[in-house]
Amino acid sequence: MLVFIPVFLYALFLDDLLRFALDAQEAAVATVWDYTVQDWAEPDKQGEYGGFSQVQGYARLMYCDHESGVDSYDDVDFDCKGEQHHEHAALTSHPCWLNTGAQQVECQAPDKQVGRLGVPIHNGYFDDYNNGGLIRCSARIGVQNYMLPQTLFPEFSEVDLAKEQQEGSIHGNAQAGDQDMQKTYLMPTEQMSILTDTWAINDDVTIEPGDKSGGDKGGEHFYKEVKSVYQDTANLGYPMLMASSAQFFSQAMSKQLLSPLQVGTLIAGDSDSPIKGDNPKSPNVSIKPFTNGMQTPSQKVEQAGQNRYFYNSEWRDWDKNNPQQSYGNRGVSYMGCKQPESC
Repeated sequence: MLVFIPVFLYALFLDDLLRFALDAQEAAVATVWDYTVQDWAEPDKQGEYGGFSQVQGYARLMYCDHESGVDSYDDVDFDCKGEQHHEHAALTSHPCWLNTGAQQVECQAPDKQVGRLGVPIHNGYFDDYNNGGLIRCSARIGVQNYMLPQTLFPEFSEVDLAKEQQEGSIHGNAQAGDQDMQKTYLMPTEQMSILTDTWAINDDVTIEPGDKSGGDKGGEHFYKEVKSVYQDTANLGYPMLMASSAQFFSQAMSKQLLSPLQVGTLIAGDSDSPIKGDNPKSPNVSIKPFTNGMQTPSQKVEQAGQNRYFYNSEWRDWDKNNPQQSYGNRGVSYMGCKQPESC
């Protein structure tokens, strides 16, 4: 019986260590995914999409008590400073981010060099619109023993059963320091990284043919990005287009088919002329999101007094219609897997 009780307590202690290691793993793995839902087109936004530092701040508040189950999110004293959560969270030991060598969840600023192709036109776009990149998050938790005796039957063994047994304030013991690591079990550092695609637009975008303002907020960002690539000096097709356009306008004016005033308006800027003359210096973009209940994502264009519908994607290409067929086969199931965990 004297042997059985310490062995039983040691089994409980190992169970605690496993649970605390998983808590630290959750803090690192779950936090990094929060960066994939940020509105990178609006980097100064507050609230749910508050940018890099605010995501980390919310994560630290959530995992301040080592796990995500019981949180107030607005009461720092309850979540972080108090020790109530220790009363129901452990049997033989207690975890704490304040232990020597431990580290609360921490994320490194995006490494923007990851994904850079070295292609000039790509570099220009990358510099203007890449706010993300490779984001790394890590956490390491320390655990101290509060029940196991440090030694057991020393006359039979010179090896300690556990590290020094602690008592009293958990936070106080952790902050007291442990330079020789005689009191603290440091769990492995948990690390997770993710490559964010910050070029994507969060909002559904609808840009009608001929609209070069981009329309709403999401459309404005989308149009600017397309325009950036279109007018980039590294885009070899753009100078060729401008040369051909100049020749075309010159011939049109010489044959009195086009007013020099209209041409001057087009040359002065990249917007269309007052009479809706198309300016080749700026791109034409047409896009419409696929929404629930929509049969085909198409847009209406008036031609010769009649309304005609055009598809601005490969949804229907009058050939194999692969995107449409893929959508029909997949339905609302992830990757076409209609029963979770069965594929």
